[in-house]
Parts: sequence; C-alpha cells; structure tokens
Amino acid sequence: MKYLIVVLMFFAYIVPAHAYIDAGSGSYMLQMAMAGLMALAFTIKLTWTRIAASVMGIFKGSARTEKL
Repeated sequence: MKYLIVVLMFFAYIVPAHAYIDAGSGSYMLQMAMAGLMALAFTIKLTWTRIAASVMGIFKGSARTEKL
C-alpha cells in the first residue's frame, strides 16, 4: 500500500518540463510504435499458425488410427 501511495504522489507532482519535441522525434516515436504493433501482429499470427498446425496434426493422427 505504501508503494501505491508513493507512485500516486509521484504522478500527482507536476513540474514544468521546459522541453521541446521536434517533428523528427515525433515521427520517430510514431515509427517505433507502428513497428512494435507490426511485430506484435506477426508474433500472434506465427503463434496461432503453430497452434492450429498442432491441433490439426492431433486430429489427423486420430483419424488415421480409426481407419486401420
């Protein structure tokens, strides 16, 4: 509970940053976010394909034994 209070107090304390993010930095952050989303989508697709292949292999294996 102490840690939660400390974290909430940390985010509640607002200090002016006096910072500037130019267009190049914003573009780079957008590019990194899109690359991360594409990597996540690829990983999900690859994992789903492997799971589906395993399940299909199990069902095909049981179908062969029934025919014998």
